[in-house]
Amino acid sequence: MKIYQVSGLGANANAFRNLRLADGFEQVYIPWLQPEKNETLAHYTERMLENINPTEDFLLMGLSFGGIIVQEMNRFINPKHTILISTVKNREEIPKLFRFSSQINAHKMIPMSFLTSDRTFSYMMMRKLYYTDREKDSIDDIFDFKDAEYLRWSIHKIMNWDHSLQYKEDNLTHIHGTKDIVFPITNIKNAIQIEGGTHIMVMQKPKQVSEKINEILINL
Repeated sequence: MKIYQVSGLGANANAFRNLRLADGFEQVYIPWLQPEKNETLAHYTERMLENINPTEDFLLMGLSFGGIIVQEMNRFINPKHTILISTVKNREEIPKLFRFSSQINAHKMIPMSFLTSDRTFSYMMMRKLYYTDREKDSIDDIFDFKDAEYLRWSIHKIMNWDHSLQYKEDNLTHIHGTKDIVFPITNIKNAIQIEGGTHIMVMQKPKQVSEKINEILINL
């Protein structure tokens, strides 16, 4: 059975490369698209669905912003199950700072050059945010979709997101790290916890994450 995967903000398929999933499941990555002018999240999600074959059983897996995307996909298709990693399921789980930013549009003041730059300061800040170690955690070939318009659009959608009433949260499993500082565990409800897991635990603790995913898969 195919597991269609959507990665985190600006990240590619390499974010999932260390996962070791049960036999009989094929990982299929769905790449990010360039947003159209004034595009809604729903329309963007519908365009991403072109990569999915809905005539056969399949699963969805989303990491961080990708978790929001696969939940939006549930409005239009019916996966056998949805697996969320290091993400949020509703507006209440989004940090208060993010919600406040959405009210005053503070996030729009972030210079996109900061996120797209390879300069040392930006690089160090990104590593600090994700608790990465230069020697152990190779993220250089993961965050490669750095288009400024894509990033600006995506950040705005994250800050303002709330799950649609067109689907329920009863056909999904949420896996979350206890040291995630992007989406703190204190805001997260009904999730399988990975002790010491950061926002990129899928890369740093792939064994533990894979074990939890496989427990889900063998029980489908």
